Amino acid sequence: SVNQDLNGQKELCPRLCHLKKGPNGYGFNLHSEKSRPGQFIRSVDPDSPASRAGLRPQDRLVEVNGINVEGLRHSEVVSHIKSRENEARLLVVDPETDDYFKKLGVTPVEEHTKGVVPQPMTNGSAQTQLNGGSTSSSHSDLQSPGKESEDGDAEKKDPFEESGLTLSPTAAEAKEKVRAKRVKKRAPQMDWNKKREIFSNF
Repeated sequence: SVNQDLNGQKELCPRLCHLKKGPNGYGFNLHSEKSRPGQFIRSVDPDSPASRAGLRPQDRLVEVNGINVEGLRHSEVVSHIKSRENEARLLVVDPETDDYFKKLGVTPVEEHTKGVVPQPMTNGSAQTQLNGGSTSSSHSDLQSPGKESEDGDAEKKDPFEESGLTLSPTAAEAKEKVRAKRVKKRAPQMDWNKKREIFSNF
């Protein structure tokens, strides 16, 4: 892997950072926000245990002490990190590695840090075959009934629409008013949601 680095190529694999707590803690800030799932490293103090262990800002946290934390709430992840008094083992991926593994549909695990990185080839070919098979068969099923119903609809449409228009202007207006009220009530909550960014210092 050293040779690869010299060629300017980066190996896209997760990193296992073994943090040992110093007098001021680990020296990093964990951050999660509503707009994207996951817990991210927001900042790493210079010369801290976290930076010495190789933790970097923008890393996404995948495992804590060997436990996958991707689906957990921020508070639960925090308690995992604090579960051992003086050390924490964090499996992280940087943004490029994160994208690479997402494309492969693979969840990073500790094994991958040892250079056992999944290759896109095998996955890709298997998936395309599966998709190709299923899509082509479902297309043929859909086509024939679709055409018949379209022709039928064209004849039925006009009388229905006319009666609908004459019958229910008031019902439609009533619905609009209700909807307008709801939107007004919901607006402040939306703003509150935007601020849902949670930080924890370690």
